Amino acid sequence: MQENLSNQRPVEVCAAIIIKQGEILITKRPEDKRLGGYWEFPGGKVDDNETQQQALIRELKEELDIEISVGDLFETVHHRYDWGQVMILAYLCTWKSGQLKHLEVADHRWVKAEDLLDFNILPADQPIIKKLQTIFS
Repeated sequence: MQENLSNQRPVEVCAAIIIKQGEILITKRPEDKRLGGYWEFPGGKVDDNETQQQALIRELKEELDIEISVGDLFETVHHRYDWGQVMILAYLCTWKSGQLKHLEVADHRWVKAEDLLDFNILPADQPIIKKLQTIFS
């Protein structure tokens, strides 16, 4: 029996928009994960017992071993994949400390806003890219 995806609560995901010297941090999903091989803004799912800001701080520590501070909400995106819905909350973040490591990501790049579409970025992140390109153009 087909699940009714329209009645499912969206998966709540937070993404970090980290800008350094005019370039934006993106990370590549490991091949063995859902949507493996795609590039995305770093972040992850919000656990039941944490705020969005706590989730971002935890995820960036787990994935990249860096400490961040979370700033203002930059964009909210609702996207439907074939497996379900996601709601992405993208926050402007500042890198505070730590040496970037690939703990739970396959790779990373610092990319100018106008070059983001040169990467195979997750479909759900496209509205965030459009907004970044508008700001940086």
